[in-house]
Amino acid sequence: MLTQTAGRVAIVTALAAGQGQAHPHVFIDVRVEVILDDQDRATAVRIGWIYDEFFSLSTIADRGLDPDGDGQLTAQELRDFNGWDMHWQAGYPGDTYVLIGERDLALGPPTDWTVDYDGVRIRSTHLRALPAPQPIGGDTFTVQVYDPGYYTAYAIAYRPVLTDGSGACSAQVWAPDPTVADAQMKAALAEYAPDQDVEADFPAVGKAWAEEVRVTCAGH
Repeated sequence: MLTQTAGRVAIVTALAAGQGQAHPHVFIDVRVEVILDDQDRATAVRIGWIYDEFFSLSTIADRGLDPDGDGQLTAQELRDFNGWDMHWQAGYPGDTYVLIGERDLALGPPTDWTVDYDGVRIRSTHLRALPAPQPIGGDTFTVQVYDPGYYTAYAIAYRPVLTDGSGACSAQVWAPDPTVADAQMKAALAEYAPDQDVEADFPAVGKAWAEEVRVTCAGH
């Protein structure tokens, strides 16, 4: 997974460089947890974001945290820092999308925030509840993570977790074909004139690179 992600970033950087631009700017490793009830219905997803080293260090410095540079935040600093990435504009989907089969599902706003900093990378988590328990049945419950404008690159770098449920469900990570995503990126960038500001209006190609967790349940 990490090797594929590194290759993806190299491709995108090379393509964007040809237009005098650079995308993406932020790199986030993702943990996905799907929470089930005793009938194997999906009730919520918990998302963990592990920010890249450069962005993490810049954020810590910009906020005046860890002034002594020892890589440790005080208990008060952590309390003040908690939720720093959770104040979303109305309508922002949190770069997390869930589907049952091909049908999009709504997610509630982020709750149950946490944050941590190990001196290198910021780690945060949040919970997104479904409005009602969602039967999976013979369908596939899918959690996608992507930024449509590809300012941020997400990679599901950890094994997905299923919490509760009957034990009949399993989860797998799926990654897109980089050749297909590469072609979509090239086609989108080819629409821009050489003097256009691609950075200000980057094409919505993020979904082409979307990694996802697919949950299926046996015996339903």
